[in-house]
Amino acid sequence: MRLSNITPVVAMLLVLLSAAWATPSLSGDMSAAQAGEIARQQTGGRVLAVKSADGGFQVKILTPDGKVRYVFVPNR
Repeated sequence: MRLSNITPVVAMLLVLLSAAWATPSLSGDMSAAQAGEIARQQTGGRVLAVKSADGGFQVKILTPDGKVRYVFVPNR
């Protein structure tokens, strides 16, 4: 097999492996950073704190209108 034929195969393998690493684990565990990002996207606010809570994370958000709000993000 020539090098020019191997290059696309290696590139495809790298793409597939990087997608597998970026996918959350099958056990459903989520990091505090992931929970904060989910809450930020849902509210459009700024994440002030993330605490582990029963079954997920409690995320403290500063909303765009200046209010502090708590968002619960369940652990998937």
